[in-house]
Amino acid sequence: MIFLIKLIAIDIDGTITFFDRKLDTLAVDALRKAEAAGVKVSLATGNILLFAEAAAVLVGASGPIIAEDGGIVFDQVSKKEKLLGDRKEVDKGLAILRKRFWPLKETRNSPQRLTGLTFEKTVSVADVQKVLSGEGLNLIAVDSGFAIHIREPQLNKGSALKEVSAMTGIPLKDIAAIGDGPNDVEMLRAAGVSFAVANAPNVVKEASTSATKSAHGKGVAEAVDSILNSRVFP
Repeated sequence: MIFLIKLIAIDIDGTITFFDRKLDTLAVDALRKAEAAGVKVSLATGNILLFAEAAAVLVGASGPIIAEDGGIVFDQVSKKEKLLGDRKEVDKGLAILRKRFWPLKETRNSPQRLTGLTFEKTVSVADVQKVLSGEGLNLIAVDSGFAIHIREPQLNKGSALKEVSAMTGIPLKDIAAIGDGPNDVEMLRAAGVSFAVANAPNVVKEASTSATKSAHGKGVAEAVDSILNSRVFP
């Protein structure tokens, strides 16, 4: 298969990091290789924007940033930040969940979020979703592998990737995506070509066009090499 890939959107935790969230430098080398070849890299994460922006600088990723699971898109060129939602419904859900699962412990940066929230995995994502649905709230709960994320269903990395496409003028078919978690599924489906690293669960691999043989950074390097080696240079 021949790609005309101009941008790679990639998850952070579990994809360019190990499970302990330490950066896998093999991934950094691969992403810098892509940037050097003229392919922009966009970090797409469930983390808050400040974290993602700092990570982009350190990694050398020049493309727009997707933060808060698609709730925010930040253009590093124009420095414009676009919110794709808010916390009104989420805060209603938080109040209910706190009563039902007391004590519910939010992650350190959860109060800083503008479009969703995250809390530690002290309860199952299925139980959280059951409560939210039972209360008639238009919210979904997703286990990222590192925390439980609560957000509105239309806010996801896939819808945010469409914003990145519009922002950069790069068609979705010319965008590749790489990820490892359930919160990456919509992005992997939206991209023209997508890779699940080997440590991803089956639901993520099934949403991708390919799965790498290796995990974490080595898997990222495998995916990037595949993209660059199969890329048609205009």
